[in-house]
Amino acid sequence: PRAMSGGYFTTDRARKYGWGVPRLALLTLFAFEVVPRYFLDASGSELNAFAAAEAHPGDGTATYPLRLGAYLRSLRWVGHAYMGSIGAGVNVQVLGFVGNLAMLLAAAAFCVADARRDYSIIVYLAKTFSGDFLAGKLDTAEWKLVLFWTFGVLGPGLWVLAGLEPGATGRTSKSFDVFRDVAFDWATAADAFRPYARIMPILFLIQTVCEFGDAHLEHHRIVGKFFRHRYGFECFTLAAMTLPKLFSRAGGIAPKELRVVQHDLVICLFYRIGNLCIILVKNGWVADFSAKAERVARKALFWIFGIVSNQRLVNVTDVDVAVAVLKKSAVKGDGLERHVATPAWRPLLSLESVDGDLYERMVRAFHELVAKLPEPRKVAEIAEARAEEMLLIARARAGKENAAKDDEASRDVSEATVSLSVDDLSGESGVKSELELSKTKASRRADLLRGGDAIDANAVARFSLAVFVEYVFGRAWEEKFEVLVDASWAWRREIAVRGRADASVKRAAVRLVVDDLIRNDERLWAMHGEAWREPRNYSLIMQPFLISPAINVGDVAVALKRRPGLRLEDAMRDAHPFPIFERFVSEDVYVDRRVDKKNGKTTSGRKNVLAVRKNTQVIMFTSDFRGSNVPWPVFGAGARMCAGTSAALGVLRAVATTLVAAGDAFAPERGHKYSGRHNDGVSSLGEAWYFARTVVPIVLGFGRERQDGVELERRAREALGVET
Repeated sequence: PRAMSGGYFTTDRARKYGWGVPRLALLTLFAFEVVPRYFLDASGSELNAFAAAEAHPGDGTATYPLRLGAYLRSLRWVGHAYMGSIGAGVNVQVLGFVGNLAMLLAAAAFCVADARRDYSIIVYLAKTFSGDFLAGKLDTAEWKLVLFWTFGVLGPGLWVLAGLEPGATGRTSKSFDVFRDVAFDWATAADAFRPYARIMPILFLIQTVCEFGDAHLEHHRIVGKFFRHRYGFECFTLAAMTLPKLFSRAGGIAPKELRVVQHDLVICLFYRIGNLCIILVKNGWVADFSAKAERVARKALFWIFGIVSNQRLVNVTDVDVAVAVLKKSAVKGDGLERHVATPAWRPLLSLESVDGDLYERMVRAFHELVAKLPEPRKVAEIAEARAEEMLLIARARAGKENAAKDDEASRDVSEATVSLSVDDLSGESGVKSELELSKTKASRRADLLRGGDAIDANAVARFSLAVFVEYVFGRAWEEKFEVLVDASWAWRREIAVRGRADASVKRAAVRLVVDDLIRNDERLWAMHGEAWREPRNYSLIMQPFLISPAINVGDVAVALKRRPGLRLEDAMRDAHPFPIFERFVSEDVYVDRRVDKKNGKTTSGRKNVLAVRKNTQVIMFTSDFRGSNVPWPVFGAGARMCAGTSAALGVLRAVATTLVAAGDAFAPERGHKYSGRHNDGVSSLGEAWYFARTVVPIVLGFGRERQDGVELERRAREALGVET
C-alpha cells in the first residue's frame, strides 16, 4: 500500500480501521444472531414480556426482539449509525467547530428520540464518555460539551422523567400531565434503571481500560497493537456477552443488557467505517479504487462489445504497448469512436474519426490545404499577440492596484506587450499608463473577453477560434463570429455524450464558414469553388482548425489552472484532451519491455515481446496513462498523430505562459461544461440517461450504422439539411 502522511492519516490507522471494520461487523452479527439464541439469561415468557413492552400487538417478530431483523425494522439503527459516523468527522474537524456543533445537535435529537424506547442510549453515552474522560481522551471542546450533555442534561432529565412515569407515588396514568400534582418518586426512577445496574460498570470498565491502553500503551512492545488496533474492545465485549452463561448455569446476559451492548457495537462499527472512509479519501485511496473499478467495468463492457461485434477487442493500459499500437496502425477500426463520435460530429466529417478511402481522400486534401496556409509558426505569433491583449484587458478591468501587483510577477509579458510607436506613447500627460495603453491597444480589435473581467471558458474558446480565424483567413474577430463559440459548445456536448446538440447552431456555423470566411478568401475559394459546400471539404477547415482546438484548448486550460506549476505537456498528460485512442491492428504488435530494478540491481528487459495479436481492435484510454513514469507522446504517434501539432503548440503555449499570468483573472473552469475528459464536476440525471441510452445499445450491438465513405457523406449532408 502507498505510504500515508503523518499525524492522523497514517498507514497504521488505515490498517487499524481497514481490518477493524470487518472484525467488528462479525462481532456485531454475533451479538444479534448468536447471543440471543445461546447466551441469553431469559426464559421464553420473560423474553415475550420484554418484547411485548415495546412491540405492537400481533407483531410476529416480537418473540425475537433482539435479533437483527427486528432491529433493522425498528429503524433505531439510523440514529446509531449517524452518531457513530459523525464521531470520525468531529475528530478530524471536517466541517470545523461550527459544523461539528451542528452535527452534534442532530445527534442529540437522535438521542432524545431513541430514549423514548428504552434507556440503552444513555447507558452507552455514560460509559463511553466517563471512560474516555478518565483515560484523558476528551481533549476537544466538542467532546467536553457532549460530556456535559450526557451527565448534565440528558442523564438527569431521563432520571427525573423515569420517576414521574405512571406508578410513581400517588401517580396514575390519568393524572400524569397535571402539573400541580407532579410528584417525583425516587424508587420508581431506580426501578427504571435497575436492569442496567450490572452491565453499566462492566462496559465502563471495558471502555476505560481500552481507552487508557490506546492512549498510554499504544507503543508497548507486547500489548501495544492489542489496544491500538482495538482488539481489546472486541475481546472484552465478547467476554461480557458470553462468559456469564459459560461459567454459570443460571446466569447469562439479560435482554436489556444485551440491547445496550448491541447498540454500542453498532455505533462503534459506524465510527470505524467513518474513520476508514476519511482516511481513504484523504490519502487518495478512494480515487485509486474508483479508477480500478472503472477499469474493470470498462474491460467487461468491451468484452461484451467484442463478442457482440464478433471481433477480438483489447483495452490496452500499458504506455509502451499503446505507443507501439499507434505507430503500427493508421486504421481506427470498429470501436466506440466510429459509432459514437462520428455521428456526434455531423454535419462535419472528423478527420480524426473517419477511416478507409474517405480518410485517404480527406488527408490528401488536408495537406493540399495546409500548403496554401502560412507557416505554422505564424499561429504562435498570432496566439501570443491575442493572449497579451486579453491579459492587458483583464488587468485593466481588475483595477490599477491589481495591475501593479501583477506587474513585477510577469514583467517579461508586460515588456513584450508595450511595444507601440512614439506617437502612441505620447499624450497630453507625456506618457500613458499601462491601463490607458491597454485601452488604446484593445480598441483596435474586438474584445475577446466580451466585456467580462475574467478569462473564462467562453473567452478561452473565443481566443482559440480568433487565433485560427486570423491564421487561416487573415481576418480579425468579429461579432458575427460568435456563432462559432456557441457551436463549439454544441459539438462538445454531443461528442462527450452529455446530450443532443442544437442542430441549428451547428448548421449556422457551417454557413458562416462556407458562405463568408471561405467564400471571401480568393486563395481558398479557388481550391474547390462550390465544392467547398461538400462536408468532406468544409470539414477540413472546421474540424482541425476551429472546433477541435476550441474544445481541446479549453480542457488543457482547465488542467493548467487546476494543477499550477505543471509543465504544459505534463498538464496535458494529467487531463488529456483526447480521452480515447482506437486502432485496429492487422499484424502482431511487439514491444521491448523496459528494464526492471530488483533489489537495487538492474536486470535486462525482454526484447520483442508479443503485446497484441493481429486482427485485434484496440481501445486505449488516456486516463489509464495518468501518473505513468513514461513520457508518452501527448499528440499521438504514427501515421495518424495530430497533423496540426506545431500549430496547436503555438496556441497552448500562449495559454500556459501569457494567459496563466493573469492570476485570479485566469478562470477557464468558470463556465466549463460538457467535458468528457477531466469533466466539469457537474452531470445531471438527464445527461447520465442520455449517455446510457446512447452507449449501451451500441455496446449490445444495436443502433450501429454503415460506415462506408459514401454513407458517411450522405448522412453529413442530411444533417446539414441538404437534399441528397
